[in-house]
Amino acid sequence: MRILWVGKAPEDERAGDEVFDRRTIAALRARGHAVALWHPRRLGRLRQVLNRLRGVPHYRTWFEDAANRSALAAAAAAQDAVIVSWEPLDGLRPSGPVPALLVLHNVTSRSLRSIFPRNPLARILAAGAARWERATYRPDRWAAIATLAKADDAHVRALPARPHTLLTIPGMPPLAPLAPDAMLRAELVVAGTFDWRPKRRDLLRFARDYAALPVRLPVRGEGWPAEIERLLPPLPPPTAEEIADGIRFGIVTDRFEAGHKLKTLAHIAANQVVLSFAEVGADIAEIPDHRFFLRRIATAADIPAHVAELAAMDPALLRQRLAEFKRRCAARFTWDAVAGTLEQALLADRPASAPAAATSPASHPPIGRSARAGA
Repeated sequence: MRILWVGKAPEDERAGDEVFDRRTIAALRARGHAVALWHPRRLGRLRQVLNRLRGVPHYRTWFEDAANRSALAAAAAAQDAVIVSWEPLDGLRPSGPVPALLVLHNVTSRSLRSIFPRNPLARILAAGAARWERATYRPDRWAAIATLAKADDAHVRALPARPHTLLTIPGMPPLAPLAPDAMLRAELVVAGTFDWRPKRRDLLRFARDYAALPVRLPVRGEGWPAEIERLLPPLPPPTAEEIADGIRFGIVTDRFEAGHKLKTLAHIAANQVVLSFAEVGADIAEIPDHRFFLRRIATAADIPAHVAELAAMDPALLRQRLAEFKRRCAARFTWDAVAGTLEQALLADRPASAPAAATSPASHPPIGRSARAGA
């Protein structure tokens, strides 16, 4: 198929939303589909305010205008299918018979409540997003709506319009080797990006709490804001050789249930037992040993007990269990499976008369305008 991928313009290649788009697009192309990219223009502040005044909910105000819709219609005209990836773009479904899928990285009405649990404004914004979702996530608008987490999938399936849903849990990163004599290393690894304010807020909270403990393990990471590095100076991240030679502890500092789907699997792939302030195990609950390698913590003071428990284990048994857990996760969560799920939904919804497109993955240039452009 000729597929138009509608997504945000690249800004930070390490960010989870960009990783998901990039890896899924590559997997679709590996399956023989021609994927063209289209990035909507992000609107200026005044236009965003006007959108808000006319009832457009949070995030959607960034892109909702006639010019973006017209440009998208032109870009989609020569395609067999459209995939809209990222919930702020869910109002940009092109009109016409071309089947379109929506990929929700998070469900806004749920994520706002989780990220800002005691914020009255967030509750108001979440209520507005929920009304928008009920009106927008309908089977007459979308061939299917894909989500990246089981909780989001259950939420969308329960909407009154009963849309067709797809569960597309992100793929596992490449597995780091684990040396036959690898030992437990009492070190903490904090990975990811922290430009987004909620992630920066929770990293700061972790740094304050952990820095206050009388005894601390080394913390390794990079890309932290300067104020946090001054409070809890991190050591550099483990090198590839160090990752292979030792089992460490990956810390998920987020306290909300959104935006860490890729991070959890990345810690596991890098030979790290996950200690998380947020619930991160639900999406891999079918994998044996998931409760052993994904552990929930409430405070920084909980960390030493988990480290001590694993330090008391036979190293050979720990290595064996980790290697098997990694293998099962890698077999279950692949980018090809994500692409295959989207592919099957699009094929099922194509008009019977749609021609089979001859595709070549040799060149797939972006088309349309960049979301970085001013309004």
